[in-house]
Amino acid sequence: MAKYYLGIDLGTKTLGLATSHGIIATSYGVYQFPENDFSNAAQYLITLIGNKNFTDIVIGYPKNMNNTIGPRAVMVDDFITLLKSMLLTPIPIHLIDERLTTRQAHQIMLEANLSRQKRKTKKDSLAAQLILETYLQQQ
Repeated sequence: MAKYYLGIDLGTKTLGLATSHGIIATSYGVYQFPENDFSNAAQYLITLIGNKNFTDIVIGYPKNMNNTIGPRAVMVDDFITLLKSMLLTPIPIHLIDERLTTRQAHQIMLEANLSRQKRKTKKDSLAAQLILETYLQQQ
């Protein structure tokens, strides 16, 4: 069966999204939800996963720079637990160290001369794309 990946950069108000059939990751946009309303975000993903038939989820795991688990990583752990409880059919969820993806996304957008407003709207989906590309390169 062909793989279809959904890459996720989880924030407190946004889901940066990217997709891939296994070679190149493509930005899928950003879903905005009320701050810390992770059940809203999870429900959106449940619908998206069902409609698009994703086979795997790749989510950024924001470890601290010293490789410890901080509050942001705990937030991702809690979100994964919530998402798994809502999935009707379990699918693999892969964690990817995302410590430098946001900085990398900002650098790429600066080099592309994107305006401040465009950088703000695109950083989350670009971060998700970088997370997914990192995972694909490790396969």
